Amino acid sequence: MDVFYSDGMQPTGGMPYPPYGVQPAPMVPGWGMPAPPPQPRPRGAPSRSLFLIGAVGSFLAAGAAIPFSFSALLPGFGFGFGFFFGSFFLLTLVSAVLMSVGCILQLVGILGFWKNYGSAIGLAAFIFGLIAIVAFLSLLAFLLLGAFGGFGGFSFTIFILGAIGLVLIGVMFILDGVAYIVNRHFVQPGMSLAAGVLFIIAGGFICSILLGLVGGILAMPAFIIGGIALVGAPIPILYAPSPDYSPVGTRPPMPP
Repeated sequence: MDVFYSDGMQPTGGMPYPPYGVQPAPMVPGWGMPAPPPQPRPRGAPSRSLFLIGAVGSFLAAGAAIPFSFSALLPGFGFGFGFFFGSFFLLTLVSAVLMSVGCILQLVGILGFWKNYGSAIGLAAFIFGLIAIVAFLSLLAFLLLGAFGGFGGFSFTIFILGAIGLVLIGVMFILDGVAYIVNRHFVQPGMSLAAGVLFIIAGGFICSILLGLVGGILAMPAFIIGGIALVGAPIPILYAPSPDYSPVGTRPPMPP
């Protein structure tokens, strides 16, 4: 006897067959539901002090960003007159040192992304940032010593050395921005995203050399917003089982 099934039901009484040409949805638990947010994976005991140090450095760098931009990032002005003549020489030196100190402290806050949340990009940005700042200060010292030795004025060599140092600083800003964006789920999302975008744009302008002044100006609000985000960044709490559920005494011997 032939058996017919109405309404497209399977012989076992399961779900109806899908219409012709439509792929059935995978029957897996949770399909179609949004993915859960990433969970922090602290590297050791979480510490708020790293974020607070980074916030102090962010505000210090924000204060030095404008004079640093006009003395060291403006082509033909920063690479020439800014390094070697009069009050601009002192302004370049002081602003570069303050900017470097602020960036080093700010990188400690970026390291907090790795320490407290387990973010690898935080560690990478910290290491590259230290290398970039040391290289920039070394190039700056070389140029200043050359100025005292009579190697003043603008030259192609000065421009190349200055450009290398500024490109390293620009890439450092870009990595900082990526670190803020990647960790926006853990830090304040709006501020973290805004700081990350500003850092990336500022770093791109600084890497272009010709528009480095614009990048330096954009770095000021990036540091301010980033510092506020670090101050309010939550610290994960490591779960510890209640003593009532912890094993008490020694483990019983195994049966023979």
